[in-house]
Amino acid sequence: MTFNGFKRKWVEAFTPWKREQKEAQYSSDFVSEPVKLSRTEQGFYLNPQNNHLDVYTKRAVLKVSTSVVSLKSYSGEKEIFQCSGTIIESVDSYSIILTSASLFRCSTSGNSIADNIKVIVYLFDGRSFDGQIESYDLHYNVAAVKIQSDTPLPIASLAHLSDSITIDPSQLRSTEENSFQLRPHSNSFDLVPGDIVIAVGRFYAKPYDITAAPGEFCIDHCDDDLECKELFKATCNIMRSGIGGPLINRYGEVIGICFYDPGSIAFLPINIASIWWEHYKKYRLSRRPWLGMEVTNLYAARLRILEIIISKFPDVLKGVIVEEVLPGSSAESAGIKPNDVIIQFGGKRIQSFLECNAGCKLVLICMAFCH
Repeated sequence: MTFNGFKRKWVEAFTPWKREQKEAQYSSDFVSEPVKLSRTEQGFYLNPQNNHLDVYTKRAVLKVSTSVVSLKSYSGEKEIFQCSGTIIESVDSYSIILTSASLFRCSTSGNSIADNIKVIVYLFDGRSFDGQIESYDLHYNVAAVKIQSDTPLPIASLAHLSDSITIDPSQLRSTEENSFQLRPHSNSFDLVPGDIVIAVGRFYAKPYDITAAPGEFCIDHCDDDLECKELFKATCNIMRSGIGGPLINRYGEVIGICFYDPGSIAFLPINIASIWWEHYKKYRLSRRPWLGMEVTNLYAARLRILEIIISKFPDVLKGVIVEEVLPGSSAESAGIKPNDVIIQFGGKRIQSFLECNAGCKLVLICMAFCH
């Protein structure tokens, strides 16, 4: 058994938050009859970390829960998909829900959307609304759904991720002293491997219960079947009903959109989704830059590579390292090679993967070579 597997088993066995549930006594003022769990719900709660939540997880989830919805789509009379989503805007009589584009994908061709789509949106209080496709992007697998309501609806608080971590060994003590000095409800959130994150969703059957799947952010690769290379990974365990739902931090702020990855989740950082949505609102079309290379944060490189980099370039302590360059791409034409460290785009200092992704429409003018 691996260390992580042992740690997970230990936590499951000794969590102080475990409490066996007694058979519920129901009042007619609350529910008319006992609620029977569906097979999907039973499968979700078989995972102990989803079943025994600590108070910190509960508080974080309760902050965002009223903005988390369940969605169901149809092509004509045929059901296509069921997933979750997050209300990110609510102005006057309409609201915008951010979710997964799997809601519209054609079952016979994953690169197109189905015909004659109908979307039903269920709120936390059981109300339902017809949803209208506002926009979607099949590469990022994100979509925006619009609903009309008489009054504004609760919206989620978003926090853009900062994934910049220095590899400077002289920062060891200061990093330890300041590792928990993060400000709640700020515009950005520092995400470090091992940080607790929570995948939130909503079941698609009455009473449309909220779901919470705690886990840890990790730097492992996502499943090869997921084409989007901008995805991050976490150890949360969700059912397919949680796809498209928000990934939140311990302050209840949305930091990503969840996708299914066997045994874990992949998630698209909210930074990227926000850039996509703001670009669409301004230009009414989707667009994404492409340089033809795969990069990751410098701190994720192997130790022997980091040692070489620091010995050659003592001041290069943050940036992104190139993992792969696609043949015939603009990156190859620019002379970029695997293990190059990119520290600047178009005069702007690049300190992390997300900064690189946001700025990759700029011209690359500086690299640190470490072959």
